[in-house]
Amino acid sequence: MIQYDKDLFVRHLQGMVQIPTVSSADPEKTRVEEFQKLHAYLEEAYPLVHQTLKREVIGKCALLYTWKGTGKSEQLPLLMTAHQDVVPEGDHAMWTYPPFSAHLDENGIIWGRGTTDSKCNIQAYLDAIELLIADGFVPDYDLYLAFGYNEEIMGGKGAAGQILHDELQKRGVQLGMAIDECGGVSKNENGDYIATIFVAEKGYADHEFYIDDKGGHSAYPPLHTTLSRLGKAIYDLEKRRMQPHLCPPVIQQMKAEAPFEKGREKVYFSNPEAHEAEMIRLAETEKNYNQMVRTTTTPTMAKGSDQANILPEHASIITNSRILPGETLEQLEAHFRESVPEEVHFRLLKGHNPPAVSSTDSYGYHLLQEIMEEKYPGITFIPSMMAGGTDSRYYCDLSPSHSVYRFTGIFESGKSGGAHSVNEHIDSAILADNVDFYVRLFSKYGK
Repeated sequence: MIQYDKDLFVRHLQGMVQIPTVSSADPEKTRVEEFQKLHAYLEEAYPLVHQTLKREVIGKCALLYTWKGTGKSEQLPLLMTAHQDVVPEGDHAMWTYPPFSAHLDENGIIWGRGTTDSKCNIQAYLDAIELLIADGFVPDYDLYLAFGYNEEIMGGKGAAGQILHDELQKRGVQLGMAIDECGGVSKNENGDYIATIFVAEKGYADHEFYIDDKGGHSAYPPLHTTLSRLGKAIYDLEKRRMQPHLCPPVIQQMKAEAPFEKGREKVYFSNPEAHEAEMIRLAETEKNYNQMVRTTTTPTMAKGSDQANILPEHASIITNSRILPGETLEQLEAHFRESVPEEVHFRLLKGHNPPAVSSTDSYGYHLLQEIMEEKYPGITFIPSMMAGGTDSRYYCDLSPSHSVYRFTGIFESGKSGGAHSVNEHIDSAILADNVDFYVRLFSKYGK
């Protein structure tokens, strides 16, 4: 029986977090040397993985591992994906412990940027494989690990997820299942175990809205400058939102959650189609309902002139949109054209349509259910839609069975959190449980 060394898992995650692999929106500013330090660390920490699997650096610093199986299984390969990069750490003075110290406190909490998002995934995959190799295991299927380096900037030019996808496609690889970050296991107030598995995610788009003018001295202002006219247009755009509606993955999620809800949510979620009008009314004031029932557009950045006494020649506002499954970038931009004045122009900075919704009736989905039922008898699976995004979207067209899932074996103890904010941290007590999930998955897949 495989023995789990919890202290070793802690040290491995600490070693990864201590390397500041911060991604950059500009591919030319990628801190390649930091990613190379991480690569060297992984090679040192996981000798059996690097002796057994083929490791390749793809693009600037993406990692692609290949474990060729015996070929006895009829299942298509399994892909595990995660990202090496982390978001910027922000103001160090606001952190309880330095953001790249990976400090382990007296309560067993590891503090640092990347502890939850998503170096814990890389650590769990590799520790599981290291243990399986030591135990003499050889898969009957092919296993791939794909670790990008700019997931946190949501694609754009030089997206590592796209580069890795293209490499697998060039080699003719099709996938039986792909697994990425997010999701996991929790316990509700009644003691029920709940597994949240994301089968869908919204699309993404950054747009620049702008007005150009001749500018001039602020002592001689027009009635409304480019900045004020643009601000008014974006305010009106906020009021004229995309039409709300319930899409299939949200309906599926609500019905699965209904038995655990109370009050109006229990009523609405039990029969979402019959209560669509009520939920749409709630979406006008409640942000959780709003993101579930519509494509959202949020102004996030603005710029006028470079000095207080200069009229802006180019006023711009950046918006971020999250597109519901079933809708498209083209529909979003048609809405923009109908909603803003002619003098307001816009351009797409980067974006993508929502990826395909994954199946809840596939070999892979049922295998996840089987494994989690073994670990947590009576557990309920909640197929859900993510408002955010992951690199998993790049691999959807490589899976003929529509089996791309965002799910981890992490049990939410209530002692982890802070992804993308200061004081990101993870409960070290859950690391072994996560490793155990992947040991089971790699052992059972393909049977």
